[in-house]
Amino acid sequence: MKIKEAKYFPFSLKLKIPFVNSTGILTERKGFVLKLTDVFGNIGYGECSPLPGFSTETLRDAEQSLNKIISFLLSSKQEDDYNVPSDFSSVTFAAEQALLNLALAQNKTLWLEKLGVEDKVIPVNAVIGFDDYQNIFDKIKCKIELGYTTFKIKVGRDNPYEDFELLETIRTNFGFDIKLRLDVNQKWTSDEAIEYLDRFRAFEIEYVEEPCEFACSTFRTGEETQIPIALDDSLKSYFDLVNFIADSNIEYFVVKPMIVGGISATKRIIKLAEQNNRKIIISSAFESAIGKQALVMLASLTNHSLAHGLDTSECFINDICTDVYSVKKGSVEFISSVIPHKTDLRIQ
Repeated sequence: MKIKEAKYFPFSLKLKIPFVNSTGILTERKGFVLKLTDVFGNIGYGECSPLPGFSTETLRDAEQSLNKIISFLLSSKQEDDYNVPSDFSSVTFAAEQALLNLALAQNKTLWLEKLGVEDKVIPVNAVIGFDDYQNIFDKIKCKIELGYTTFKIKVGRDNPYEDFELLETIRTNFGFDIKLRLDVNQKWTSDEAIEYLDRFRAFEIEYVEEPCEFACSTFRTGEETQIPIALDDSLKSYFDLVNFIADSNIEYFVVKPMIVGGISATKRIIKLAEQNNRKIIISSAFESAIGKQALVMLASLTNHSLAHGLDTSECFINDICTDVYSVKKGSVEFISSVIPHKTDLRIQ
C-alpha cells in the first residue's frame, strides 16, 4: 500500500452536558483527524483524540507524534497490514483506522475475511448521571420507550442510603426486565464497597464499575462480594489489561481503544478475554463520529450480546461528520458490507 498524501486536521467538539468521571469534569473533546490518500485516490480517515486525565499523552504530544507517523507513511510502502506502532495509543488508533479504511477500499473481501467481522446488532447502555430522582426516572422512562434495556447508573453519593433508595425505587418503578450497571467512579474503600454491595444484591446488578480507588481494594471487593466487578478507569494501557485479565478475579473489562493501544491491541485483548472467560465491553472515550466507526467494528468482534458503551450520538453540539452509527431501538447495527463508510468531513 503506497500513501500518496497524508495530513491531519484539528477539531474541537463541545459536549451538550459536562461529563463527570473519576478524574474531573469534561466539557469538550479536542483531537485530530488523520487523512490518508493512496495512489488510487482512496481516502482513509482515522481519529486521534487523547482523553484528558486518562491518556498518557497530551494533545501536543499526539500532534508531534502524528507528524512523525506522516513522515514515515509517506516515505515507505506499507506492508499487507495496518499496524503502525507509536509511542502513543491515540496516534496508533488514528493511523490504524486510516490504514484499515484504505485497505478495505482496495480489497474489501480480503480484509473483511482478515478482520473476521460479521453483521451484528449491538445493544448499547444508556448512562444515567447524578440528578434528582424525578429527572432520573424520566430519563430511564424515555430511554426504555426508545428501546434501551441496559442502564449504567452513577452512584457513590456521600450518603450511601440515597444510592440504595434510588436503586430500590428504580426496580419498583421499572421492574427487573431492564439491566442495571453501577458506576462508582472509585468513591469507596474496599470495606465500604463490600458493605454497600451486599445491600445492593437484591437489585440484580449486572456489574459494578470501579468501586475503589486502588486496584488492590477492587480485587478484594471482587473476592468478597457476589456482584461482578468491572474495571474501566484503572485500565491505562494494553499491558494493564493483559495482566488483569490473566491474573485477577475481575469478570468485566470496559475497554477504551483510544487509550489502551489502538485497534490491533484491542482485537488481541478481545481474543485473550475469550480465552480466559472474561467479557470485554467496548466503550467510547467521547470520540467523534469518525472514531466511533472503529469502536462499533470492534464491538462486533466480541462473543457476547451484552450492551457496549457507545451511546454518544447526542453528546456533542455539532459533530465533525454524520454519525453512521446513531442509536436506534437501543442498539447500533454493524453491517460489514458497507465499510469503509463514506465520510462527509466538515473540518477540511
